[in-house]
Amino acid sequence: MIGLTRLSTTGGSFYAARTEQLAAKSSVDELLGISVGIAGGSLLRQDGSLTPLTAGNVTLYQAPSAWKLATEGTTETQMIKFSRDLLPPGMRDVRQSAQRLHVHSPATNMLARYLDQLDRSAPDLTAVQRADAGQAAIALVAMALRSPEAAAPDGSEVVILEMVKAYVRDHVSEPLLIEDLARRHHISVRYLYRVFEYVDTTPGAYIREQRLLAARNMLLDPRYVGLSIGRVAEMTGFPQARTFHRAFHREFGITPDSWRHYGNSNPSRALPGDNPTFPS
Repeated sequence: MIGLTRLSTTGGSFYAARTEQLAAKSSVDELLGISVGIAGGSLLRQDGSLTPLTAGNVTLYQAPSAWKLATEGTTETQMIKFSRDLLPPGMRDVRQSAQRLHVHSPATNMLARYLDQLDRSAPDLTAVQRADAGQAAIALVAMALRSPEAAAPDGSEVVILEMVKAYVRDHVSEPLLIEDLARRHHISVRYLYRVFEYVDTTPGAYIREQRLLAARNMLLDPRYVGLSIGRVAEMTGFPQARTFHRAFHREFGITPDSWRHYGNSNPSRALPGDNPTFPS
C-alpha cells in the first residue's frame, strides 16, 4: 500500500489528532509515513516527541500511532504513507516516532522533491505508471533512511545480499537483468552493487557464476543425461552455445563436453561448490 496526501491550510489555526483509543483499534499498524514540509510550520506530537514540520524538514512517523498535529497560518505539507514491508528487510523494524531525517542529505532532498512532483503528476499517470512511481518513491525513502555517515554495513546489507543471492540461484534459467533484480528487492541499482562489494564481486559476475555452477551440476545429473550441451546452456541462461563454452572453460578450465565425460566417469571427484536449484 502506498498513498499520497497533501495537507494545506490557509490562515488561522488548525488542529487534528488521532487518539489512543483509535490507535488501539487500528488494523494497519504496519504503516509508516513520511511528511515533507513545503510551506509554513506545523507541530507534530507522537509518543512524547514534539517535532516541527517546517519548510524543508522531512520526518518519518508511525502512521497508525496516536498523534496530535497543530498548524498556524498558511501551511503546506506533503505526506506519503506506505506498508512497512515495502522497505528492505533490514529497515522494516523502525520504531522511533517522529524521526527527522538528515535534512541536508542529498538523498533526503531528492526524496522531498520527488514526492512533491509525484503528487502533482499522479493524476496524469496511468495505473501502471503510478505503481512504478510508487516503487521509485520507496527506493528513495530507503536511500534517505540510510545515514550518509554510515560506512560499515548495519546488517541490512547482509540480509539483502543473501536474499538477492538466493533469488539468483533459484532463477538461473530466467532472464536476470540488474535493474529488474534491484527493483524486485526494492533497492536502487547503485545499492545493489554496493552490497555485492562485501563479497568482492558484482551482481553480473555473481549471476554468471551461478549459471555456470547450475550448468556444471546439470551436466552430471542423470535426469539431464539426454540433453545436448546447447540445451543445458539455454536452461541455465546462456542463449548462445559458443558463449557458454567460452565462459565454462574460463571458469572451470575444462570444456562442458569434457566435464560431462570426466564427471560421469569419476562421479566421486565432482568439484565442490554451490548447488543452485535446477531448472525444471
